[in-house]
Amino acid sequence: MSLQNAIDFISKVDTDNDFRKSCYASKSQDELLNALAEKELKFTPNEITNAFNVLELQCQTYEQAGRVHELKAWFSLFR
Repeated sequence: MSLQNAIDFISKVDTDNDFRKSCYASKSQDELLNALAEKELKFTPNEITNAFNVLELQCQTYEQAGRVHELKAWFSLFR
């Protein structure tokens, strides 16, 4: 499992509309995490939380931080 996989997932969700739409097929966070593991993007709930924290700390503008918060809120809908 990997913090880097979680960061890669967040980046891909942010930039790839088709990938993000494919995530909507998952009805729960567990289902989403299992689907991502099949795509070699395996990470734990703790790692995704840490990834969001790392990305928030790297933000240099309010706009960047706002985008990270939006993605974090989007991901939380799967819980």
